[in-house]
Order: sequence, then C-alpha cells, then structure tokens
Amino acid sequence: MTYKSNYTIRLRLGSLLLALVLSITSFNCKRNQEQEPTEETITTSKYPILGLSSADAKEIRTLIGSDKILQASYVASQETADQAITNGIEVPLPKDPGGGYTHEKHKRNYHEMYSAGLSYQITNDKKYAQFVIDMLLQYAAMYPKLPLHPKSKENHPAGKLFWQGLNESVWLVNTIQAYDLIYDTVNDEDRKIIEDQLFRNVVEFVSVDSKDTFNRIHNHGTWAVAGVGMTGYVLDDQDMVDRALYGSNKDKETGFLKQIDMLFSPDGYYSEGPYYQRYAMMPFMVFAQAIQNNQPDLKIFEHRNQLLGKAVTTVLQLTDENGAFLPFNDALKEKNYLTGEMVFASNIAYAYYKDSALLPVILKHQQVSISSAGLQVIKGLENYTDTGYVKNSMLIKDGNGGQDGGLALFRMPNEKDGKLNAIFKFASQGMGHGHFDRLSLFMYNGKQEILQDYGAARFLNVESKVGGRYLPENQTWAKQTIAHNTVTIDEKSQFGANVKKSSTISPKLVFSHLENENVQVVSAIENNGYEGVEMQRTIAMVKDEKSERPPFIVDVYNLRSDKSHQYDLNFMYQGHVMETNFEYVQQNPLKALGTNNGYQHLWKLAEGTSDNTIATLTWLNKNTFYSISSLINSGSKMIFSKLGANDPNFNLRNDPSYMIREKGKSNHTFVNVIEPHGDFDPKLESVKKPHSDIKDIQLIVANKEYTIVQIIFKSSQEYTLMLSNQSHDSNKTHKITIEEKEYQWTGNYNLKLN
Repeated sequence: MTYKSNYTIRLRLGSLLLALVLSITSFNCKRNQEQEPTEETITTSKYPILGLSSADAKEIRTLIGSDKILQASYVASQETADQAITNGIEVPLPKDPGGGYTHEKHKRNYHEMYSAGLSYQITNDKKYAQFVIDMLLQYAAMYPKLPLHPKSKENHPAGKLFWQGLNESVWLVNTIQAYDLIYDTVNDEDRKIIEDQLFRNVVEFVSVDSKDTFNRIHNHGTWAVAGVGMTGYVLDDQDMVDRALYGSNKDKETGFLKQIDMLFSPDGYYSEGPYYQRYAMMPFMVFAQAIQNNQPDLKIFEHRNQLLGKAVTTVLQLTDENGAFLPFNDALKEKNYLTGEMVFASNIAYAYYKDSALLPVILKHQQVSISSAGLQVIKGLENYTDTGYVKNSMLIKDGNGGQDGGLALFRMPNEKDGKLNAIFKFASQGMGHGHFDRLSLFMYNGKQEILQDYGAARFLNVESKVGGRYLPENQTWAKQTIAHNTVTIDEKSQFGANVKKSSTISPKLVFSHLENENVQVVSAIENNGYEGVEMQRTIAMVKDEKSERPPFIVDVYNLRSDKSHQYDLNFMYQGHVMETNFEYVQQNPLKALGTNNGYQHLWKLAEGTSDNTIATLTWLNKNTFYSISSLINSGSKMIFSKLGANDPNFNLRNDPSYMIREKGKSNHTFVNVIEPHGDFDPKLESVKKPHSDIKDIQLIVANKEYTIVQIIFKSSQEYTLMLSNQSHDSNKTHKITIEEKEYQWTGNYNLKLN
C-alpha cells in the first residue's frame, strides 16, 4: 500500500471518528444541559486567551469536515490525545539527559497536554480537559520537591525536569497553553494547587533562580520570557508579564522587547543563524500572539517596522532547494521548514501580515496550527492557486543596526538542475553558536550540496553520543576555520578560536550588486581575524545569456600582510574525484594534516604540484560534473584530505576536502573559477562534457585599490572582471593602465566579455 493511500484511509477513519465524537458530545451536552455549561456559556468566558479564542474554536469545529488540511491537522492532534489517555499518565522522576527516557517522556507529556487541550476546545468533551488537569496535578505534587537535574553540566544552566534550563522554559511555553485551553473546567481547589504549587514555582525557577538566563539576549532567554509572560496572562499576574516584557528590573534593558531589538537585524536576520532562528521563531511568534490578544496597545506586530514578519520571511529565504535551513553555525542539516516551529511561525505571520508569499510554504506543511492564526490561514487558502515559493538573490544584513556584515545569497536559474545557489557568509560571530568562518563560501546546484558547510558535530538527543549534546569535535573541528571554505592562516583559526574576542568586531561589506540576472557580485573584508592580515573576498556569479554554459562562480580572495604566512584555502567539496590536470603523490602511511585547530582531524591523502599556471580538480556529484580551476605557481601545493583522523569515537563524517596551499607569502591573491558542467546518465551509459572548459586564468593586477582578473575558456570566450577594492561610489569612474593596456569602468565592478 502506498503512503498516499494509507494516509487517505487514515484521514477517512479520523474523519469518521471525529464526526462520531462531535455527535456524541453534542448529544451529551443537550442531555445534561442543566449540569453542564452550554456552548453559549463557554463562549462568553475570557478563556482561552493565548492562541485560540473560543469563538474561533467554534468556527474551526464547523469547518473541520469540509477542509482537508484543517481536518488532517486536527485529527493528528486528537489521535495524540486519545492515545495519551489510553496509555495513562506518567510523570517520572527526572534522571536522564537529552534522548533518555525521562527527558523524552516529559517532552511527550507537554505535547500530549497541548493536544488534549485542543481536543477539548473542539469537541467540548471533558475527558480531554480532565486528562490535562490530572497530569498537571501530578506535576504540582512533584515539582516543588525537585532538586536540580542530576545530569546537569557546569557549562549549561540546569533545569529540574530537564538537564538544561532551556528545556524547562520550553515545557512552560507548551504547558501553559494547554492549561489556557482547559482553564474554565478547573475547579477552585485544583486551580489553587496547579497555579501555586506548579506554575508559580516553575516561573520562580525560570525567572528568579535562573535570572541570568532569563535576562540573557539569546534564544534561551527568549523561551524563558515567553513562558513567563504567557503564564502571567493566564494567571492574570501583570508582574510576571511586565518582567517578561521588560526584564527582571522592568527597566527595558532586557526582556522580550529588548530581545527583538537586539537579536534581529533590520532585515530580520537572527544573529545565531537560520537553524537557531527557526527554533527561536516559535517563542517569538506565540508570545507575540499572546501579547496582541491581551495588550493590543503594544502593537507588537508593528514593532521595529514589522520586524517579526520580516524575520519569518528571512528565515524561509535562508533555506536550500530541499527546504532545509542553510547549515552554518551550530546547525543540523536535517532541519527544514516543515518543522512544527515553522508551522506556528508562518501561520501567525500570515494571520497578522496577510503575506500571500507565505502560502506556498504553508501548503508544503500540509497542516496548520489549531489556533486563531491557523483559521486565518485556512481562509487565505480558500481561493489560492499555488505558484511555488520564490527565493531571490538577496543581501541580508547582520547586527541589530545592520552594521555587522551579513550574508549574500546568489541564485541563478540553471536549466538542468534548477538553480545554482551560492552563500557568501561575512556575518558576525553569532554568539556561542557561531563558527570561525568569516568570508566563507558554500554552494548548491539545485537540490545537491556541492561545497558544504559542515554545520554542527552533534547527534541531537542520541544518548549514546554524549547524551545528545554537542560533541567535543564541535569545538575541535566544526567551529574551526579549516572546516569552512575560507582561508586559514598559519594553521590557526580566526581570532585564535576565541568567541569573546571575535564577538567585538564583524566583517564589513564593501559593495553588493545582486539585482542583475546575469552578473551578481559581492565583496567583503575581514581585517581582524588574523593580526596584521587584511582579507578581502569577492564572489561573482556569472551567466552568459549568449552561451549554453551553466552559471559559474569567480572567487577572488585578496590577502595583504607585512609578514610572510602560510595561506590555506580549503574546499569541502561533495562528490567523487574524476580527474586533475596535475600530478600528485599519495600519502602512505596516512597521517594527520596537522596537530590542532582542526588540522588534527584531517587525514592527508595526497599532495600535488604543477608547473602549469592553473590547477583543475574535477569531481562528480550525482549526475553533474564540477570543476575548481585555480591560479597557481610552481610553489603552490594542492592537498587532498579526508575527515576522520584523531576521531576515536567515530563522531565525524568522512567528508573529503581539497586545499590550495601557499607558503611564505605576504601578499597573495587566490583566484578560483567554480563551474558546473556536463552530464552523467548511468541508465543510458551516457557522458557529456565531463571536462572543465577553463583554458587559462590571468591576474592582471592586484593591489589595495584594484583587482583585475581575466578568465579564458576553451571555447575562446574571455571574461575580464574589474574590481574596485575600496570604492563605495557606484558612479565613480576608474581608469588603470597595465602594460600599455587601459582598463576603464564605472562603479564598483565591471565584467567584460571579449
């Protein structure tokens, strides 16, 4: 049976079950109307007040039978609640780290309570509300007696239910929503126990005992203030709300509003990167929704020029063609925009901004939140024709004022594979989750990753892998500069891998031009990553509209210093080596490429040299060939390596890399051309254009003012890329004469096709 047919049967069974439950509930309500509150009585209540109003619950109830997405979303929630009731309640004594039984059980508990709360609102069946009450009473009996979690670590603020305090806040965000949904069914005695012994104790722990985290401008702080603020609204405790909004001292130096102001750039970029932006959007959006419902005068969705709406749009743009979040900083590559956090975030964003550009993503979700926002989405989809989610080339600024560098997203159509995508990262450190990867480049062709960012070294919630925490190799490899497609100097990482030092200063944008369909160019500088070395990288994506050649990348990396250094430009390519135009000698026996700063994890496989002026590596990824052609000299070394050295627990992937090494250089310019080409069809046993088309690369000039590069293809096409390395004036005319040949252009750059 196919997944689709199985899903259809499941949905039909769910529909029949839902219809039966609603019919029985309606009958019982009529039969017991003297004992039970009528629906009209329920809808006049203040509650629920966070994400779903009683009026919207009533409307959702009438639409479930006729809307497939709404029906599937609700059926999934009700099935979770029904199964939880069948299984019975278990609130175990916390003892396990992430991934362990008790950790996962407490996570399931808040999901089950929330699902039961939603089921109560839609069916009015009190068994769902009673399930939530009974579980909350068990938590209320246990929580006041709990010590700090036994598996907590010194470098992670501890929780009581969970090994880290972050999870405590996540539990609170979800559980208070469940309580809000069944609030009107709780008698006075149970209410006092639940609120005084449980919620007020959790709030005390999260906001007072863990005050430093609560006031921290960080995703941990975001979850904390959201949980406390939402609890304040439900318990009608304005002091809680004000602390959440304005910080412990209520001086607006910390708290939710300050987090919006400090953690996002004007473009909606979250400084820890898209993986953590995805995670943080949940508390940002659900708390904002609660604020809007309870204190509309704050106009939270208008704050900072509708910043929260921009944040949702930006994080969706920061995904690859598979929908996965771009995996830089501490990111896991499996996360995509189908996650539950993005269901809530996109629904709430659509409800308040009515941005129809979000609807294609919501259709991909094939579910909505059972909430007032989800109801607005269902209405928005009524007459909507899916046109697909559009991802554009764009510059995304970093820093709360847009002053801390940023990201350049290059996207050009490629007839064979969809789009060539390149990401040029010149952003801030990204706090503790950032990597030492300034001026890094990674690339996708359609849905295939070609030049990778490693992301994080972690197996989330896999207990056997350090309790699901970040692995030691996250520090010794994934964060180190050599793990990224940028230059490492003297085998040391940028800023000596010192987060505090790197957080004080950011790269700077020199210029960007991403509007042209055929030529897109961005240049950025980093003059502080290595003492005494000026680094400037310029990336150009080029598509010759007169040629059938796919888009290609020109990568110009200038380094200037008064002292001699070793410059290593490493490319973490994905695929299988096909050929090189240089000779190399394999390393036997294998040994590590270095001793620290990430080099200790690379097995040196081979080293090559060449008397040619260009070195070309060609590899195959799926059905397309790729080549890196590099300007070299007789002293250049081409080094092949693979991850896995000094990795006794097999924590790292065995990914390959290819390095261009220049020793004893003070000033140096790396020039590389990265080109997709050809086709390999194993079914037809057909191969087309498997070789690079680059004939020559020439560096005409490279100084502080200008860089001029000429690229010559075997097809006789010549491209001359002229760059102004310092100018910000797009109207300024530049003129330079080299060997009696004059080069003249206006603006920051010019690409001339000869």
